Amino acid sequence: MSIFPKRTIPGKTVTIHWNFNTSHLDGAHLYPLVKIGIKDPPKNNITMLFEEHVIAFPDQKKSKKESLQKLKYLNKNIPLLVLADYLEGPCKREKLVEILTNIQAGRHYYFTYTIPHDAPLGKYSLISEVHNNGNVKYSKTRLDDHFWVEKISLVTVTGKGKDRTAVIRNHSEERTPVKIVRCSIDLNGHMESEMEAFEMNPKDTKPISISEEKVFLLYNEERETVTLTEEEPIYLVKNHEILSISKKNGLDCLMEKDNDEAYWLSPEAKDLWDKSDGLLSKNSLSEKEKEVLKEMEEQGLIKQTRL
Repeated sequence: MSIFPKRTIPGKTVTIHWNFNTSHLDGAHLYPLVKIGIKDPPKNNITMLFEEHVIAFPDQKKSKKESLQKLKYLNKNIPLLVLADYLEGPCKREKLVEILTNIQAGRHYYFTYTIPHDAPLGKYSLISEVHNNGNVKYSKTRLDDHFWVEKISLVTVTGKGKDRTAVIRNHSEERTPVKIVRCSIDLNGHMESEMEAFEMNPKDTKPISISEEKVFLLYNEERETVTLTEEEPIYLVKNHEILSISKKNGLDCLMEKDNDEAYWLSPEAKDLWDKSDGLLSKNSLSEKEKEVLKEMEEQGLIKQTRL
């Protein structure tokens, strides 16, 4: 079995791939009961995704009289992620040749599971059972058949200026990988990044020095970003679906792609447009800039966003 992604957060969806291979059948068919489910922590509650009988027929016998090779299987469009997943994990590496050999002969099923917003955090295990004549066959990759639901948050920011400290918390009962990104910007607007990756222990809190102006925490395979310099930051980002044009006479305008509307920018509006790069904090604006922002938001030129 394969799970994508292996790390997620509440409210997101994971996809489970299951391969039913019966190419070894000879002289008899199978009609087993298949159970695919998910067991959540910590109470091991089970959510069934699939519980049906699946029929399988014996493989075609090879004939010495046939001069041309007949097609035996329908084409299987196996996602590259599935193939790549078989290269990971100890039990998958051991059975790699067998698994890859059987991929075309197998019957592939895909299931989705949406993690509730109030779901418990931690390690979720997959259930794969094939019941036939009182016997149960389990997944060959069951040691790797799991995924994690995780959450990292900013608890507080203390101190001032370059002596600030952010306290972060791992809410999960499992170790969780995180990455700290520190950004410094010189007078010319050039950004340099310094990065550090580590694992947070279960239910752990950790202080992070934030002497730089912009410090971020990335987790969940870097899909989730937490700002560590402000507790509830609101950033401004320009509408990237709008064209920015600079005229030879020094005037600047914005044009929408699907109509002829254009917006001539005042120097104050042009400055705010240029600075709205997704990391411009709304709290850093002057009163005059906030007035300009209000007008540009009404026109859909600048949007508020949170990381």
